[in-house]
Amino acid sequence: MVSTRSARRTATTVALAVTALLAVGLVGEPRAQAATTTSTLRIGTSVQGRALVAIHRSAPGATKRVLVIGVIHGNEKAGWWVIERLKRWDVPANVDLWLIPSINPDGMAANTRTNAHKVDLNRNFPQSWVYAGKGTSKYSGPSAGSEPETRAVMAFVKAHPPRTTVVLHQPLFGVDSYHAKSITLVQALARETQLPVKSFACSSTCHGTLTGWHNAYTPGRAVTIEFGASASTWRLSVVAAGIRKVGSAY
Repeated sequence: MVSTRSARRTATTVALAVTALLAVGLVGEPRAQAATTTSTLRIGTSVQGRALVAIHRSAPGATKRVLVIGVIHGNEKAGWWVIERLKRWDVPANVDLWLIPSINPDGMAANTRTNAHKVDLNRNFPQSWVYAGKGTSKYSGPSAGSEPETRAVMAFVKAHPPRTTVVLHQPLFGVDSYHAKSITLVQALARETQLPVKSFACSSTCHGTLTGWHNAYTPGRAVTIEFGASASTWRLSVVAAGIRKVGSAY
């Protein structure tokens, strides 16, 4: 039977050994993690009165603001499920994370590319905007920024300028390098999401896109990620994890 004195000597010896290891960096010192806080901000209203919301998740001291937009075309819904994962998963300590599930809730409800005015929101931003496509699913709208959803996103980005913005689409399957503001960021996202780098040049020039406006008028970097026509549970998780990792590292 071990005596009380012997047990005390053993405990002291172990404590001294751990202290020595910590001093030379052989044992990682556990650090208390600041709790992530989550809040929801209403940033606007759709044509039909649905709320546009941004979910904010971060810990005190986070320095890298990352924005992820799940849905801009209402019939491209894979990104919604990426947002659902990022709403639940731990947030890296240095990431100030903002999540917009959809900027086109009316289109999601109707399963249409366009909003309730039949405008393609990704042709409505005031960067290289041209009037085009009336009566088609790529209608630019009557003027740049004509849609309440477009204006809400622009106001949000200006009020909370992200370092990195990722916009999720379907079905072209890749990470867009077209007019990339940071090809390093594009390549990192492609590597971590296991998607190819591709140039989505809209057959000529992409007019009025969210990423084009973002890259031209804000200091941050915006990148489009395209799923295929469908996305498996595995693919959704890999893309969510890749965005999380790259947002923290870059």
